[in-house]
Amino acid sequence: QLPVVNILIVAAEVSESVDQSMTTKQEKPTLAGVTLKTRKRNIVVPVDPASFANAVVAICQDSADAAGATTAQEELTAACKELENDSNLEFSRYGDTLFEVFFAGGMIAAGGKYVDEKSPKLKTHILLAHPSHEAILPFVKVFASMTRRRPFLIRGLENTLIKLLLTMEFFDTEKRKKIAIAMALIFANKIAVVPENVFSKCFNDRLVTKGTMLEFMTLFFQEFTSIQGISTDDLVSLLVKSKISSRLLDLFPPLNRSYDEFNRHFNDAGLSDLVLWNSKEIMALKINDLLTSLTDAVSGEPPASCADAIALSKSRVDEFSIPKEEVVRVSWLALMASINVTGKNQQQILQAIVALIKKYHKLLSTWVTSGKLELQLLTTIQCHCYEDNRLLKIFTDIVRMLYDADILNEDTIMHW
Repeated sequence: QLPVVNILIVAAEVSESVDQSMTTKQEKPTLAGVTLKTRKRNIVVPVDPASFANAVVAICQDSADAAGATTAQEELTAACKELENDSNLEFSRYGDTLFEVFFAGGMIAAGGKYVDEKSPKLKTHILLAHPSHEAILPFVKVFASMTRRRPFLIRGLENTLIKLLLTMEFFDTEKRKKIAIAMALIFANKIAVVPENVFSKCFNDRLVTKGTMLEFMTLFFQEFTSIQGISTDDLVSLLVKSKISSRLLDLFPPLNRSYDEFNRHFNDAGLSDLVLWNSKEIMALKINDLLTSLTDAVSGEPPASCADAIALSKSRVDEFSIPKEEVVRVSWLALMASINVTGKNQQQILQAIVALIKKYHKLLSTWVTSGKLELQLLTTIQCHCYEDNRLLKIFTDIVRMLYDADILNEDTIMHW
């Protein structure tokens, strides 16, 4: 019985020690000087562009009254100064609304109407100004000043211009002209608006079909080129940056979409330089098409015969009315493009040219029919040889070869 009693005593002691350890809480380590903050929920501020627009209108009106402004220029100067110093307005959220106020006096809704007809409107805005560069330029200067101080507003200006473009059908001719003048001055003064972001929206099917976009873009071209110091080259540069230089014909309604109509329309609008530039661009595309087609034919497997190459070039010339000077140049470049000069010395290159001219000399003689065209061929060969030192060393051999093939005459070579 004695061992049993000892076991019971030991068990009781173990149970008591376990109870004590469970009732005693061990203190956790702490970091001295660290304050634990409760995570706060994200505060969502409701979007309220109407209140922002009303605030902008009030600030502009109050600043104009305080400055005793009597002209639009003075009103805008006072308003711009006040807006630039105001730190309470959320320009980053409502950049679009800011420029809508300056363009239309208030927020614009679908259909070109105001979002709230009863809300206060800015008395001096672009759509109320006189349709002239002098009257609208002060607004553009304000845009330049504000976007220079707050570059993030540029996106808001772009969005406003896009919105005006897409609602253009709801404005009358006079308002369209004012918007065209404003856009022309914005791009002429090199405010950092990205042209592609704006003009890529010009091809809206609805506006193109109605002819609205063609009318507006014609006004824009006229106003832009009429600015002092701006030429057709500057307009072309803007169109290239906008990536619409090759899509001008797409501005025309589908039923009138032809190059003849393009030329007639812009000539009547006094934009003959634009028509001339576009004609050169079209011809360059046609010449490049001939070069590609002829190169593919000569470099094909198997290569086209000389008769087939002549037939191909004649068909393209008849179809596109390509000048003979360009046909001569393209013919030589197409033949040279078919020669693989990689890893070859000048002697091997010369042998390849000899074999090629022997096969296609009739292609050259078909188009080189006068002294002027012979000079064109010589100039083309010279420019091509200057691009590769190996070809430059065999230039005289190439000329002699063409002379022996009766493609070049002695008088032409002496004159050259």
